[in-house]
Amino acid sequence: MSILVLAMFMAMPAVAQTVTITPRLDTRLTWTDNVDTSDDNPQKDWIAEISPGIGLSRESGRFRGYLNASLRNLVHARKTEDNETYLALDGSGEFEAVEDTVFIALRGSISRTNTSAFSRRGSGDSLSAYKADETRMWSVAPRYQFRFGDAGFGRLGYESRWLAGGSGTLADTRQERWIVSVSDPSALRLFGWGVNLMRIDTSFEKGSNRNVVQEIGRATLFVNIDPQFRMRLIGGYESNDYELSDGEEGSIWGAGFDWYPTERTRLSVSGEDRIFGIGYDVRFRHRMARSTWNFSASRDISSTLDELAGGEILDPVFQLFYMRTDPSLPEAERMRQARAEYERAGGVGIRTNAYFLQRTIGGGVSFVGARNTLSFSIRRAERERLDAFSGFLAGDFSEFEYTDTRAASVTLLHRLTGTSNLNGSITRSNTEGRGINNQDVDRLLLNIGVTRRLSPDTTAGLNYRHTKSTGTDDYSENAISATLGMQF
Repeated sequence: MSILVLAMFMAMPAVAQTVTITPRLDTRLTWTDNVDTSDDNPQKDWIAEISPGIGLSRESGRFRGYLNASLRNLVHARKTEDNETYLALDGSGEFEAVEDTVFIALRGSISRTNTSAFSRRGSGDSLSAYKADETRMWSVAPRYQFRFGDAGFGRLGYESRWLAGGSGTLADTRQERWIVSVSDPSALRLFGWGVNLMRIDTSFEKGSNRNVVQEIGRATLFVNIDPQFRMRLIGGYESNDYELSDGEEGSIWGAGFDWYPTERTRLSVSGEDRIFGIGYDVRFRHRMARSTWNFSASRDISSTLDELAGGEILDPVFQLFYMRTDPSLPEAERMRQARAEYERAGGVGIRTNAYFLQRTIGGGVSFVGARNTLSFSIRRAERERLDAFSGFLAGDFSEFEYTDTRAASVTLLHRLTGTSNLNGSITRSNTEGRGINNQDVDRLLLNIGVTRRLSPDTTAGLNYRHTKSTGTDDYSENAISATLGMQF
């Protein structure tokens, strides 16, 4: 947190008028008929929350980014042992240290959400605030970049990432990434070239005392068919010791294309033969006057640290929720709202120290009318634990070798008046785990609520939520929340 705050305030004097500082106070009073997720006997309770916070945004000048922080205080009327106070934080920014040459990217987050995909409450539940579920992530990434020729571009970058979990849930993890990339896609007009080298060193501070390394090198031949269509031929080599104790290595062969038929449509496709089999990355986006369509599919090695360090921003489901936010709001507030919806729609993966082979597919469409916004989204994530990480893991991958999560959601935002909105959502998900034990959980989440702007700086709301989980562990809950939020 200190790094992000320091960088943002150092950048303020240059163009002070571009900085938006929004102190706020969020309050919530919730009644639930099943507060204890560890007990089979439903217990009713009242939970009061008073959370002062601040949002900072800067969208021009040498520093661009946002920081959103709040001190959450949850107080239970009956189950007082579950009272919690903690800092929730999310921030991201980039500082241009030397004009168009040297940049420093910063990222940080502190959150508490269920670390297991098989928990009774789903991810993003506002009442999930146990200390054991806290996850902290920090990232600092300086880079040097340069241009040459008509379209040549080069980059030399380093990134240091840290991941820590609460109460021993996760082993503290440190990741260092080195990247060297040089390309000129249109060097010979019809043909272009590119070279990319990357090395990732990961170390764990407890449990295994083991360091693992991944190295990837690629060379790309670009074939520029026309300004709207470009083909890519890919060759390279990679090695890692994620799967076998003595390492694994092999060649990379692949191809892809980029197609931009209009300013509103883009499609990028890549496929490669790699040491784990076929890897691919497909991204599609199409924007119309009243609708936006997104789709993506990928298969690659990933980790919790990769996802928390900003990978979710590329998810089309996240982009769908972000576009639904009010563009007049500060960036910090837009990101906060989008992430809350993304988590409730099943976008947050499991928390684990393991690297895993992940296959994801997701898509969404949003229809915008004069008074209504209707959105649909689907997402599926299959994760297969790599063998090198068995034996010292906490979380789901300590007992599962494979997990499969499927989720679909429908959301509706209806403008009742100029100052009030009706919003509703239905999310249905299924999660399977296979390994030492097998689990299967179906989850239904229904939300319906009304919000009203009482003044330019004050918003009130009333929300009903129904949660139901069936399968290995059954659970149901009904909750009613009244909210009052003030900005200063």
